[in-house]
Amino acid sequence: MNSKFSAATFSQEPRLIWSFWVAAALAAIGGAIPSLVGGLSSRIANVFIPYAIGAAALGASALWHDRGRAVTGVLYFVAGLALVFGMLTMFAFPLELAVLGTCAAPPAPCTSGLPRPLTVAENTGIGFAAGFALAALFVGFLGLMIVFRRHAPTATPPPMRSIPPVASARQTTPVAAGPAKPAPANGAEPASEEPELELPPHEEEERPELPPHESSPPTT
Repeated sequence: MNSKFSAATFSQEPRLIWSFWVAAALAAIGGAIPSLVGGLSSRIANVFIPYAIGAAALGASALWHDRGRAVTGVLYFVAGLALVFGMLTMFAFPLELAVLGTCAAPPAPCTSGLPRPLTVAENTGIGFAAGFALAALFVGFLGLMIVFRRHAPTATPPPMRSIPPVASARQTTPVAAGPAKPAPANGAEPASEEPELELPPHEEEERPELPPHESSPPTT
């Protein structure tokens, strides 16, 4: 493994892990604030469920960040979806009261059957829970950015020869060049000299001798 890559990875590991754990803690605290401030009877105490899902997803990102970018990205998406759903649930309740109407503030009796207006504790719980959810999303995004910006290990180049080559001890003797033959005037290549061929000696053939001619005597 490349030494530069390993050093950069180990230097980013603490920030990566702590960012996800801090985000998970912020999400868990944000989901518990409405119940702590307004009590278990608070009408927005049920936002603890989506906030707990978001905190669990961020904690899983801190544990499984080394399994690849896809796994970490999916876990952060689930956490963000759960936290946003919890915030929308809280913000939808005041809008519902504004549209349907509310009864008079206590201790006045409510004879119309409409819901009571938001209390100070419920308003405080909505504000703090939304703020902690946004902080958890931003801190978790810091860890996600570190995961996606980690450099892939580069292939180490092959070892190069650092020792200069040793000069050869043999001394080459230059070949003496012979006198150059003059080229023909017409530019043609000079014909190579061929040795003259010797003809074989002439041998006379022996002819066979003819028999002597005998003349016959004339007849009378």
